[in-house]
Amino acid sequence: MFVDRSLEVDQPLISIIVVTFNAQNGLERTIKSVIDQDYKTIELVIIDGGSTDGTIEILRKYDSKIAHWKSEPDEGVYDAMNKALDVVKGDLIYFLGSGDILYNILKNIVPYFKDRKTIYYGDVYRNDLMSKYDGEFSAFKLAIVNICHQAIFYPSAVFKKRRYNNKYKIFADHALNMECYGDPNYNFKYLPVTVCNYEGGGYSANTVDLPFFEDKMELTRSNFPLSVYIYALIRRYMARAVKRPHRNRFNT
Repeated sequence: MFVDRSLEVDQPLISIIVVTFNAQNGLERTIKSVIDQDYKTIELVIIDGGSTDGTIEILRKYDSKIAHWKSEPDEGVYDAMNKALDVVKGDLIYFLGSGDILYNILKNIVPYFKDRKTIYYGDVYRNDLMSKYDGEFSAFKLAIVNICHQAIFYPSAVFKKRRYNNKYKIFADHALNMECYGDPNYNFKYLPVTVCNYEGGGYSANTVDLPFFEDKMELTRSNFPLSVYIYALIRRYMARAVKRPHRNRFNT
């Protein structure tokens, strides 16, 4: 159940969601980065997919610092996120990956969270790229690539209306952001601050999300101006042309 409170209060409750599976190597540093924040109006919710390593022992160790945690099999990361969304109570929702480190910046950026119809986002430092990712997103940019999940603070009302689409195993967050962009009730606002140290790479970087790829142009057409849709079509055509194997000149 969500608490529908104005984001104009001085101390909005920030729900921080972490989903895990066999995450003993990185989970503790992630939890510490949350509970060590100078800003204290936080609820930490952790949904585990039925880990068989030492993850559960870490959750028990920090039980008093976690508002809610559960460990059970799930259908993937977005299914776990949806489960978390059913229990959070925050004014703002933020997702953090196990192994990622939330910088101690909440006390500095909360004063900017004034509008409950605005999705606020900043940057992350990506360890896999050894660089900051990725500045302000125009409509053209968001239609092609996604804002890093660990950089975004959503007003809770977004998830009264939406959930992550489980048919997209890697890019359900991109699909949701595209839909939010097309929703006249919400705006995106960039804050020039690095929010998180993000591990990057891993499963999502090495897996093709074919259902998302098949639906992406329709998501673009439905949620962006025509000029952006045409731009995305041209980009896709060019990408396919580059990847297409060159025909052998002796072939007919």
